[in-house]
Amino acid sequence: MARNQLDWLQPCFTTPGKHSAWIAVSAGKAGESVHLPITVIHKGAGPRVLFTGGNHGDEYEGPIAIHRMIRDMEAGDLICGTLILMPALNPPAVEAGTRVSPIDGKNLNREFPGKARGTVTQRIAHMITEHILPHADVVLDLHAGGKTSDIMPSVMIHKLRSRERMARTLGVMKAFRAPVGILIKEFDSEGMLDTTVERLGKIFGCCELGGLGRVTPETVDVTWTGMNNVLKHLGMMKGSLRTPVWRNKRRSRVVEALTFKRYLMAPFAGIFEPFVDIDATVKKGEPLGRILSLDDPLEEPVICRSPADGILFQRHAFCLVEAGRKLALVAEETDRWDAMADAV
Repeated sequence: MARNQLDWLQPCFTTPGKHSAWIAVSAGKAGESVHLPITVIHKGAGPRVLFTGGNHGDEYEGPIAIHRMIRDMEAGDLICGTLILMPALNPPAVEAGTRVSPIDGKNLNREFPGKARGTVTQRIAHMITEHILPHADVVLDLHAGGKTSDIMPSVMIHKLRSRERMARTLGVMKAFRAPVGILIKEFDSEGMLDTTVERLGKIFGCCELGGLGRVTPETVDVTWTGMNNVLKHLGMMKGSLRTPVWRNKRRSRVVEALTFKRYLMAPFAGIFEPFVDIDATVKKGEPLGRILSLDDPLEEPVICRSPADGILFQRHAFCLVEAGRKLALVAEETDRWDAMADAV
């Protein structure tokens, strides 16, 4: 794989065939440049899809599945369009196995659209915004829960003002056929790749594909199957959509968490002892866990109760918690988006 600059890479988005390169991003005064691997497979006019992994360095399903697609996919496997594969958006974090970059301590997914003369993480965000996103119509950023969160494998999307773009986004979400598709309201959306892509008028999905900093055959299958399903849904590949097996359940559900009232926050610092696993159906007021005092073992634990009826979609996995930390998200199953998704 040759190392190439951006001026070499740009023709790859319109030149038939499979092209692999490294994109060098200067680390400025922090040291040597970092190199982002990229593969572009072009088969003429058609949809342009970008799959990214390694936005956070302790989330692995995305990099594993994208590496597989880089090895296995050729231009002849596509009917049309352009496929862009980037398994490690933040190489320093991936190499360190950390959520943030060990070079500048920044979270890449809070630095978009980036800065041309900023820190290395800000420069990576700027390069992606300026030189990669213009060549994509659909972006799927493949995440997982990392070391601190246990989360149902899912595709997260947001409510959009454009009904047409909302329908197309729902169509991609449902085509992925993850165990869950969720419409969610973010606490801190500024600086996210999600927000930048959506402001550019493109289709975006944030795939949360596992958790606890580990990988299982199930979560890799969900990721790999979902990526192929999206390409089939967009008419870029032949074949019917397939539903991955996850915990012996074959039905994909659509849920929503469009209000902050569905989040459970830690009222105190301490050790969080969970009572309920993800994917469980819970009732409002039901105990989801308790917080134990770090200072006094005789102090009565604080019970943390479900903020709403629904499905425990996400749970904090690292037992040591700070006051105000998000402990859980309880989502509500819904079918009210079906008609809009079926319209695409």
